[in-house]
Amino acid sequence: MERKVISSVVLFGCVLGVLLGCARSNDYTPSPGTTGETMFKEACVQCHTPVKGNVMILKPEVANIDVIMERIKNGKGIGMPAFPNLAEDSAQSLAEYVLENSVTRQ
Repeated sequence: MERKVISSVVLFGCVLGVLLGCARSNDYTPSPGTTGETMFKEACVQCHTPVKGNVMILKPEVANIDVIMERIKNGKGIGMPAFPNLAEDSAQSLAEYVLENSVTRQ
């Protein structure tokens, strides 16, 4: 019984650590001219692992440039950090890359 409790506490701590690691504001600042693909690989792939060759599988309500840019700039809930250091053109480039290289869930 005690072993199960310890295992549960350790598992909970690991999950919480992963979630909190992705939840804070991210100070990532790309170099001028950095491509959307490079930004994704440098800042996003830590939490967003590509699925079957696609960057992401998007819900239909998220599969547009404005929503993706809003999430990049402001984050979403506890799992998606804000990227306040991305200039407008960098956020646009990253959002375009995500949209062009993702599939939309039906």
